[in-house]
Amino acid sequence: MGLEQQPVTISIVGTGDGAGGGMAPTPNGTLATTPDHQPNLLVQVIPPVVAIIVRAVSLFLTTFVGLLTAAGIGVGASGANVAATITSCAYASLIVAGMGTLKNLITIFGRLEGKFPIATGSI
Repeated sequence: MGLEQQPVTISIVGTGDGAGGGMAPTPNGTLATTPDHQPNLLVQVIPPVVAIIVRAVSLFLTTFVGLLTAAGIGVGASGANVAATITSCAYASLIVAGMGTLKNLITIFGRLEGKFPIATGSI
Protein backbone atom coordinates (compact mmCIF):
# COMPACT_ATOMS: atom_id res chain seq x y z
CA MET A 1 0.00 0.00 0.00
CA GLY A 2 2.89 2.40 0.74
CA LEU A 3 5.05 4.00 -1.87
CA GLU A 4 8.22 2.15 -2.73
CA GLN A 5 11.27 4.07 -1.57
CA GLN A 6 14.01 4.90 -4.05
CA PRO A 7 17.44 3.51 -3.13
CA VAL A 8 19.90 5.87 -1.47
CA THR A 9 23.18 6.12 -3.38
CA ILE A 10 26.35 5.79 -1.32
CA SER A 11 29.76 6.47 -2.81
CA ILE A 12 32.91 4.55 -1.94
CA VAL A 13 36.44 4.71 -3.34
CA GLY A 14 37.51 1.59 -5.19
CA THR A 15 38.06 -0.07 -8.52
CA GLY A 16 34.47 -1.26 -8.95
CA ASP A 17 35.31 -4.77 -10.10
CA GLY A 18 34.53 -6.52 -6.81
CA ALA A 19 37.80 -8.46 -6.82
CA GLY A 20 40.27 -8.63 -3.98
CA GLY A 21 40.11 -7.00 -0.62
CA GLY A 22 41.45 -3.91 1.03
CA MET A 23 39.79 -1.28 -1.14
CA ALA A 24 36.05 -1.36 -1.74
CA PRO A 25 35.68 -4.97 -2.96
CA THR A 26 31.99 -4.27 -3.63
CA PRO A 27 31.17 -4.09 -7.36
CA ASN A 28 29.77 -0.85 -8.73
CA GLY A 29 25.97 -0.87 -8.86
CA THR A 30 25.49 -3.32 -5.98
CA LEU A 31 22.10 -2.92 -4.29
CA ALA A 32 22.21 -3.58 -0.55
CA THR A 33 18.77 -4.46 0.75
CA THR A 34 17.74 -3.09 4.12
CA PRO A 35 14.93 -3.98 6.55
CA ASP A 36 11.35 -2.96 5.74
CA HIS A 37 10.48 0.74 5.79
CA GLN A 38 14.10 1.74 5.11
CA PRO A 39 15.52 2.65 1.71
CA ASN A 40 17.90 0.20 0.05
CA LEU A 41 21.47 1.33 -0.59
CA LEU A 42 22.91 1.58 -4.10
CA VAL A 43 26.73 1.45 -4.17
CA GLN A 44 28.49 3.84 -6.52
CA VAL A 45 32.23 3.18 -6.76
CA ILE A 46 34.41 6.23 -7.37
CA PRO A 47 37.82 5.58 -8.99
CA PRO A 48 40.79 6.51 -6.78
CA VAL A 49 42.07 9.18 -9.21
CA VAL A 50 38.70 10.96 -9.19
CA ALA A 51 38.53 10.81 -5.39
CA ILE A 52 42.02 12.32 -5.09
CA ILE A 53 41.23 15.15 -7.52
CA VAL A 54 37.91 15.97 -5.84
CA ARG A 55 39.52 15.99 -2.38
CA ALA A 56 42.40 18.22 -3.57
CA VAL A 57 40.09 20.75 -5.22
CA SER A 58 37.82 20.80 -2.18
CA LEU A 59 40.76 21.37 0.18
CA PHE A 60 42.21 24.09 -2.08
CA LEU A 61 38.91 25.97 -2.29
CA THR A 62 38.21 25.68 1.45
CA THR A 63 41.68 26.95 2.31
CA PHE A 64 41.59 29.69 -0.34
CA VAL A 65 38.26 31.06 0.88
CA GLY A 66 39.44 30.95 4.50
CA LEU A 67 42.68 32.75 3.70
CA LEU A 68 40.93 35.35 1.56
CA THR A 69 38.50 36.01 4.38
CA ALA A 70 41.30 36.46 6.90
CA ALA A 71 43.41 38.51 4.48
CA GLY A 72 40.41 40.61 3.45
CA ILE A 73 40.12 41.96 6.96
CA GLY A 74 43.74 43.16 6.80
CA VAL A 75 43.48 44.44 3.22
CA GLY A 76 40.48 46.62 4.07
CA ALA A 77 42.24 48.11 7.07
CA SER A 78 45.68 48.65 5.52
CA GLY A 79 44.90 49.35 1.87
CA ALA A 80 47.31 46.59 0.78
CA ASN A 81 47.67 45.36 -2.79
CA VAL A 82 44.61 43.15 -3.44
CA ALA A 83 46.17 41.28 -6.37
CA ALA A 84 49.24 40.38 -4.30
CA THR A 85 47.00 39.24 -1.46
CA ILE A 86 44.98 36.96 -3.77
CA THR A 87 48.18 35.52 -5.26
CA SER A 88 49.64 34.84 -1.82
CA CYS A 89 46.41 33.17 -0.68
CA ALA A 90 46.31 31.00 -3.82
CA TYR A 91 49.94 29.95 -3.35
CA ALA A 92 49.39 29.04 0.31
CA SER A 93 46.22 27.14 -0.65
CA LEU A 94 48.14 25.13 -3.26
CA ILE A 95 50.65 24.10 -0.61
CA VAL A 96 47.87 22.96 1.74
CA ALA A 97 46.07 21.12 -1.08
CA GLY A 98 49.35 19.47 -2.11
CA MET A 99 50.00 18.21 1.41
CA GLY A 100 46.40 16.98 1.66
CA THR A 101 46.80 15.18 -1.66
CA LEU A 102 49.93 13.42 -0.39
CA LYS A 103 48.01 12.31 2.71
CA ASN A 104 45.14 11.04 0.56
CA LEU A 105 47.58 9.18 -1.73
CA ILE A 106 49.05 7.42 1.28
CA THR A 107 45.56 6.36 2.41
CA ILE A 108 44.37 5.21 -1.02
CA PHE A 109 47.59 3.41 -2.01
CA GLY A 110 47.62 1.70 1.39
CA ARG A 111 44.19 0.31 0.60
CA LEU A 112 45.21 -0.62 -2.96
CA GLU A 113 48.15 -2.53 -1.50
CA GLY A 114 45.62 -4.72 0.34
CA LYS A 115 43.72 -5.27 -2.91
CA PHE A 116 46.79 -6.24 -4.96
CA PRO A 117 49.16 -7.94 -2.47
CA ILE A 118 51.20 -9.87 -5.04
CA ALA A 119 51.88 -6.76 -7.14
CA THR A 120 53.32 -4.97 -4.11
CA GLY A 121 55.21 -7.94 -2.69
CA SER A 122 53.26 -7.98 0.57
CA ILE A 123 51.83 -11.48 0.72
